[in-house]
Amino acid sequence: MKAAPSQAEAPGPRTAATQPAFSILRAALESLQDGFVIANQIGEIERINTPARRICALLQAKADALPAEIWRVCQSVLDSQTVRSFQKSGIDADIILPDLGTVRVRVQNIHLEQVPHLLIILEDRQQTLRNKALSDAALFGLTERETEVWQMRLRGADYHEISAKLWISQNTVKKHVKNILAKQRSHQDDMEYALMA
Repeated sequence: MKAAPSQAEAPGPRTAATQPAFSILRAALESLQDGFVIANQIGEIERINTPARRICALLQAKADALPAEIWRVCQSVLDSQTVRSFQKSGIDADIILPDLGTVRVRVQNIHLEQVPHLLIILEDRQQTLRNKALSDAALFGLTERETEVWQMRLRGADYHEISAKLWISQNTVKKHVKNILAKQRSHQDDMEYALMA
């Protein structure tokens, strides 16, 4: 049986076999719109992508540690380990930030190289809705104004709020929403027709 590495050996460079895996992981995390953090079980950040770094900065966190708001959610996952096995148990919570809106926090236990870690996903709900509106705009052929109206509707704004924000009448807002829904129905009908053909 091989002895554990000494303190001097432990922080050394990764082997050639593990280096590409971490490079791929880093590239994958950076390419995603959601924030991803991999932290150890005492709240120290080991990997973080740019969206997560932005959210953590808004929470005024130290560079190498999880913000207190996120760490509280992580502690709930760690506490649940005593109740359940160290399987893939996780927890979701919402944090409301004044400058960003709602951030959904998902925390899950994972193992990296046989060591337990926390995988933390930070979803900026406003950015998600903005991306959905842009995706719908491309899919359904929405105009620029319809896209603006749709984005606000997805956020839960009513006709009055949209009217005031975009400086248009409520009737114009209703017309835009009606056009958006008609384009969605037309797209769905086209898809159903293509499936039956």
